[in-house]
Amino acid sequence: MKTTGEKIRERRMHLGLTQTELANKIGVTLRTITKYEKQGVMPRGRNLRELAKVLGVSEVYLANEEIEDETYGLEEAPYIDSVRAAYGAKGANDMQNLLLQTQAMFAGGDVPQADKDKFFQAVMEAYVATKEDARERFTNKRYKK
Repeated sequence: MKTTGEKIRERRMHLGLTQTELANKIGVTLRTITKYEKQGVMPRGRNLRELAKVLGVSEVYLANEEIEDETYGLEEAPYIDSVRAAYGAKGANDMQNLLLQTQAMFAGGDVPQADKDKFFQAVMEAYVATKEDARERFTNKRYKK
């Protein structure tokens, strides 16, 4: 198993980036990158999202030391990002958990990417529809836009 810091360092070096270049790309200091790579400090929130984007991996891969596959979570990332834009961090976490719980459906099979995309899109649309329905039903009239 690799630590988050090891994963960051490995991907950074694979991309040919210095710590300073990576820091500039995600909008943090060199010291912050050093803390991530060498001191075991875990990136959170925006920094984790930006690191994942620049390094070409998913947030889940970076944050979970048990995951060794660099491509893990990349298929779901656009759907999670879309929900995050509409419903914030809690919505993104809910969507991520929902997708993780349904991921077993793809284990051991050879499901075409187009079918996976359709599935993820359908799950996201169902989640969004449910959130909108709950907002409509349970939000006090004076708070509705």
